[in-house]
Amino acid sequence: MTQKQTAGNLFVRPKRHWGAKRIIIHIAVFTLVGTFILSAGIFGRVTLKGRADEYLVSTRVDTLHLDGMDAIKSAMQSVVDDAAVRRAVDQAATSRKRTLKTTIIRMIAQGEEDAAVLQAVADAMLTAAQDRIEDHGAYLAVEKALGEQLDGIKASISELSNERLPQITLTDVRKALSVTTQYYPFMFYNVALITAGSALLLAAAVLLYIWIRFDEENKRRVAEWLEPMDYLAPFMVGILLFTLYPVVRVVVMSFQERFRLDGSYTGWGIGNYEYVLKGIEGTSNYFVQGVRNTVLYVLYTVPASTALAIVIAYLLNQKLRLSALFQTAYFLPMVTSITAVGLVWRWIFNRDFGVLNALLMLFGMYKINWLQEAANSLMVMVIFGIWNTLPFTIILLLSGLQNIDEAYYTVARVDGAKALRIFRRITVPLLAPTIGLVLTINSISAFKVFAEVTVLFNGSPGPAYNMYTVVYYIYEMMHQRLELGRAAAAAIVLFVFIFLFTVAQRYIQRKWNYV
Repeated sequence: MTQKQTAGNLFVRPKRHWGAKRIIIHIAVFTLVGTFILSAGIFGRVTLKGRADEYLVSTRVDTLHLDGMDAIKSAMQSVVDDAAVRRAVDQAATSRKRTLKTTIIRMIAQGEEDAAVLQAVADAMLTAAQDRIEDHGAYLAVEKALGEQLDGIKASISELSNERLPQITLTDVRKALSVTTQYYPFMFYNVALITAGSALLLAAAVLLYIWIRFDEENKRRVAEWLEPMDYLAPFMVGILLFTLYPVVRVVVMSFQERFRLDGSYTGWGIGNYEYVLKGIEGTSNYFVQGVRNTVLYVLYTVPASTALAIVIAYLLNQKLRLSALFQTAYFLPMVTSITAVGLVWRWIFNRDFGVLNALLMLFGMYKINWLQEAANSLMVMVIFGIWNTLPFTIILLLSGLQNIDEAYYTVARVDGAKALRIFRRITVPLLAPTIGLVLTINSISAFKVFAEVTVLFNGSPGPAYNMYTVVYYIYEMMHQRLELGRAAAAAIVLFVFIFLFTVAQRYIQRKWNYV
């Protein structure tokens, strides 16, 4: 070996082959991560159970305090017709209401039974009434009536308290949680955390069993199987948490009628879909209006922008003079904020000093009120949508054009074909797969049009609320009306529209794919 080869080998990084050691690493990682996640889930479960106990105590206190005091007051007033005496009993109950709640909380914390608590409430109310009832005979009648009915009151209030307590479950407490509550993630996702932590610990136990009982060859095979899983795991976790779970949650939410931000809903059913599709009788159905506007926007914007992009991409591909400058100019909107661009277009569409009206007046035409007249709203959206879609479309089509073999053009020119015939017979057919991809992507994007409406019309859906789109309807339901269930139902309907439209589009495109 020469000195040069020896020196070169010194800088070669040796390849690492973890082999069976990979199993040990997985055991350690799964154990640590699983223990942490399981501990977080158990902590959330215990904390949630503590809040449930607090709800149970609060329910018992409210029953004994409010219902108990009302029953005792009614018993005290049942034997007197004198308005002054009845008013004195009311004043006695009101004066002791706050202190009695403190007394009830203290007695429950000490483990007192409901009967003992109600007895203390009755004694306190009698003492307060005695100070206010001037007629001693009336007071004795009140005291006697309460004594006769108190046992029945104790039994009925205790029964009412026992009926209410079992109705409060951990699920109810979990739904009542606010996102601002301390330890909210641990409590709300305690079941998922416990399940994930247990699964990781179980996987660690299985790998430990393999390490102890398997021979070296089988350990190596397991390690080889684990290696690709290591690379896929982060991606799969991301897909699970940020794609699959939200999709499933939206589907579930769409069937929870009147689902709101606090987690409450009136029941299960298709009421959200009925509201979205039918609306309220006698009022405008803005979802149907949004579907109509969105479909028209797609049908106008996508074909026009694609046809225009094909022509521009074809010209840019001809290596003309200053083509680099033109490419930069066409691609500039891709790196510009749509909000900033939308504000510029609002100035362009301005009735009094907009550039577009200035150009029209050069040809002797009248000014058009682009942004304030409802009849022009869709046209404004389409113009802005075409301009905004062009850069991305041009890039894809230009890439497709550059992948076409130059030999096709050479043979066609040798045969005497003109430029237009070459474009129709060679360029467009060979560009068909790219055109199909562009149509699919742009259609999906156009169905989700939202920012254009918000920016062009200053946050409202058109000058006369005539430019609702499906996504704007979803936004309004979610952020302004806080009807998350109806917003989820509208999102599912939009997904179905996009899916069916895309399937039909791909089926049609298959007929003119020449590659």
